[in-house]
Amino acid sequence: MTQSTDSSNLKSYSCLTCRQRKVKCDRRAPCCNCVKADKQCSFIPPARGKRKRTKPPREGLHAKLERYEKLLSLHGIKSEPSDDLDDSDSETDALMDEDANAVITTIEETKPKLIIRDGVSRYFDSAPWSTFGGEFQHPEVGGPVDESFGDESGLFFGQNDKVENLASLHPSVQILPKLRDIYADRVDPLIKILHLPTFSTALTNGLRHPTERSSSLEAMMFAFYLAVISTLKEDECQNLFGLSETVVYSRYRLAARQALVNARFLSTSNPMTLQAYVLFMMCVRKSYPCDTLFVLSGVAIRLARKMGLHRDGSFLGLSPFDTEMRRRLWWHLVHVDFRIADVLGTRPSMDLACADTKTPLNLDDEDLHPDMTDLPPERNGITSISLCLIRHEVMVSLRNLSTSSPADMRLEVVLGPNITPVKKDNIIRQIGDHLEQKYLRYCDPANPLHTFVSIMIRFSICKMRLVAHNPRQFASRPPKDPQSERDIVFANATKLLEYVILVQGGHRGLEKYTWQIGTSALWNAMLYVLIEVRHRKTGPEVDRSWQLIEDVFSCPRIFGRTPAPVDTVLRKWTLEVWDHYVAASTAEGLPERSTPEYIHAVRGGTRSEDSVSGTETLSADRSPVENSLGCNPIQTHKHESLPDLAAFEPYEFPDILSFEMDPNEWIQWEQLVAEGGCH
Repeated sequence: MTQSTDSSNLKSYSCLTCRQRKVKCDRRAPCCNCVKADKQCSFIPPARGKRKRTKPPREGLHAKLERYEKLLSLHGIKSEPSDDLDDSDSETDALMDEDANAVITTIEETKPKLIIRDGVSRYFDSAPWSTFGGEFQHPEVGGPVDESFGDESGLFFGQNDKVENLASLHPSVQILPKLRDIYADRVDPLIKILHLPTFSTALTNGLRHPTERSSSLEAMMFAFYLAVISTLKEDECQNLFGLSETVVYSRYRLAARQALVNARFLSTSNPMTLQAYVLFMMCVRKSYPCDTLFVLSGVAIRLARKMGLHRDGSFLGLSPFDTEMRRRLWWHLVHVDFRIADVLGTRPSMDLACADTKTPLNLDDEDLHPDMTDLPPERNGITSISLCLIRHEVMVSLRNLSTSSPADMRLEVVLGPNITPVKKDNIIRQIGDHLEQKYLRYCDPANPLHTFVSIMIRFSICKMRLVAHNPRQFASRPPKDPQSERDIVFANATKLLEYVILVQGGHRGLEKYTWQIGTSALWNAMLYVLIEVRHRKTGPEVDRSWQLIEDVFSCPRIFGRTPAPVDTVLRKWTLEVWDHYVAASTAEGLPERSTPEYIHAVRGGTRSEDSVSGTETLSADRSPVENSLGCNPIQTHKHESLPDLAAFEPYEFPDILSFEMDPNEWIQWEQLVAEGGCH
């Protein structure tokens, strides 16, 4: 049947613009919709999915050439169309050559691309979206969604307890300088992801011009408030906000969460929203189990990859300032994932394996400016980012030791069978020497940050040595020189206790950093010390160890925050080893030592009075945080009575020396520690 002339001119599919707008197209060239909108009308065949068990028809050379020419012209690349449709062999050969050239052009343009527009950063590294970039994307991206389920953040934060008026919770401009000073002193050295001069300007402008605040900036502002409040003591909170620390923390935690929901953080491509989410995670990490934190960390890493943070800015043509700030944010995420994975006994995210982002430079904020054209040389000594850089350097060292994956940065890589004990010790010594030359030699003992950096460096080296000589490996394979190995473990475990006591005890102005320092590293050290004290029975080293154990039990920041199962088992072993110590002293005719108060408290199933009161002061806030993540929050202990030892009989640790003979005891212990969380 012969069609009319008009019908024969109609295309068999809608034009590209009408398909994207999801409107009806009259299929003429150009169509009426594009003529009205004054837009270019392009008829590009829609991509169709492959049908099962059906071989799609082969596209002819002419059709393929025409499609390539339209794609090229769509992106401003001129080509000479062929009007002659002669099927001669010579022209077929020419068409094949042109076809090949078109394909080559397309492939060459398929390179990773970072699109930055209005503060939003999107990274593309797969064809064809890396070619089209922000102008054209997969049809499923940005498609229609069911508005009744449009708030994807509810998956994490739920729909209850919304803050309807966030504007009323912004503090006054008058107290802003105090908040900035507290953040710079107590928070910034621990999580160096903000450039304080530029953020301070944005913060002030956001308070003075509320109508101009973006949702991303508001999320960052409330995360900033929450971080400051997390470090405040009760009297400081009363002076600044006129309310108790418990009320203020709960109020601003909820506000920061709501601001993140308003910024649609789960689908964000805005680096500032990601910064806010990362800072929020840091402030609430003691309220959630480690498994939940692992998932939250994974969300942050995926958002960062979508923004291209895993690629160094110098490869993407970014400014020196943006390059350096992106490095800081990416490497903080790497550290968080590394720390949580280490506690859980798993590998960090494999997303890290595809990263080439360089480590940040040792620079202070005043060394950086958005308009700079080149990065300055690194500083010698300790800066506000040095503590973060030390963590990064330790992780890089572990990655270089790994033989399985470039993303494998677990501490356990120093246990690898391919590395001899002597080589392990040499590598750890080299890391220590490097950190000594770069940081320790510049430490000023009068500066609390310098003291803290010094302790953290020594703490990290001790921890690496303990992992390299982990007694667990000797339960099934006794060492050639067991006493030498025991001496190494004992010396480094006691040093770890000293460092923990020094920091958690708040000496030398270090109390301002304890809000973010956990105690999980202490638990293995306590176990190692108790095993060695049980072996050695008596002597000056044993007496010194008992003094350290007493200091640990007397510090409310330490055992006041230890998860109940770990707390109970460690107390059980402490009593067991103490009884052996007293019996050995009596057998050797040594003067009878009076039983310390903490031993009486442990034996009676209660905490010491100081520990209980201190714990209540520290954790008044941090109380059962409303948890809409579907997990039970980690709760700090507020009760004087300790859990009944019988409640933890499933762990069945019969005697502390059983660790040296049965590898399964170590497995049970590590499971217990992992369940205790990352705190």
